[in-house]
Amino acid sequence: MLIVVLLKGVPARTTQAVQIGGVLNREAMDLVLNPHDAKAVEAADYLKRRAGGKIVALTMGPDMKLIPLMKPLFDAEVSGVDEEYVLSDRKMAGSDTLATSYAVALGVKKLVERHLAPIDELAEAIRKAGYSEAVKAKAEELYRANLIPNGVYSDLPSVRDSIVQRFLEGKITADTAVAELAAEKERLSKFIVVAGVKTTDGETGSVGPQVAEGVSELLGKTIPHATYVEAFEADPETGTVTSERRIGYLSQKLVMQLPALLTVSHEYRPSSAPAGDQARVRASSYRGKLPQAMKWTAEDLGADPKRLGLAGSPTIVGTGIDIGKPPVQKKVGESLVFAKQVGQFEFETKKYGPYSPGDLPNALPPQLLDRLKADGSLALFDVAMLAKELVS
Repeated sequence: MLIVVLLKGVPARTTQAVQIGGVLNREAMDLVLNPHDAKAVEAADYLKRRAGGKIVALTMGPDMKLIPLMKPLFDAEVSGVDEEYVLSDRKMAGSDTLATSYAVALGVKKLVERHLAPIDELAEAIRKAGYSEAVKAKAEELYRANLIPNGVYSDLPSVRDSIVQRFLEGKITADTAVAELAAEKERLSKFIVVAGVKTTDGETGSVGPQVAEGVSELLGKTIPHATYVEAFEADPETGTVTSERRIGYLSQKLVMQLPALLTVSHEYRPSSAPAGDQARVRASSYRGKLPQAMKWTAEDLGADPKRLGLAGSPTIVGTGIDIGKPPVQKKVGESLVFAKQVGQFEFETKKYGPYSPGDLPNALPPQLLDRLKADGSLALFDVAMLAKELVS
């Protein structure tokens, strides 16, 4: 199963959001992984343990910022993501949800095609070359590129009776091997896309459903989707996913045929994968991880420039308003805060700051706290400071 998890880099602090002509300049901001996307990664991990396959992370934005941001995801959760793809192009800058969904839908389509085409290549090699080293060479090439599952070909001792192995050993005919590859291609076409319920810099919750509509348009078939999913079960045998969600006082259980898309609520409860499915899961999985992220531009996607960026964004966004820092709790006479402006500085090879009056010195090492207290940079939060904050 191809499991595509949609991710986004969002501004770490609203006060650091930089705009150029009304467009967020993400290259100049400190980005963090959208907090809601952590649940999507968790859901993708369940799917891989349940059905095998691979987890492919797909994101859009400046590649120099997003690639380092996503790198830790290779080791996230139980097994982490297997591959990462970044849609990065100046033509995509300024995209609203519609233009973003169009670009991401193209990315999903390209990922699906990237994993279906190798099955056809292998089938064609069997038709032309028959029982020869050429078939094995083609299978090894695709396997090492992480493009065919173990059940098609594998060099793992624990995986036996792959399609190519049985064919080369004369256990099945060329026609049978081609038919089994066609069945495998059909299974691979039942992909699933998972995303966070929304992003902290947009709060629309609309990109997930719009991506499903975009992929439906591009593939010429309906991709069902469910939003605000709190729990779901996948059945690889029937190719279905059953999701549960709550809307107000209404609880819904939706059964969808794959391919499908889910946006996962922050209240998502991960399911347990049956232990007895390990042999099938191993056969459906791929060789391993490709830790080098791949970048795709608008040209790589074959995108229509008129549907990207500002040109493809019908939404008109008003002037940005600085809503300040996230709320924090400070107690008069107890909380230690910065008493004056402190610029960025280095302490024991690590950089800290800048800090403004009233900021909390969270997570600073004790030695650094002592030094800042000694030079008067830190003081107890008092009534005068509180009054100044309330007036400002």
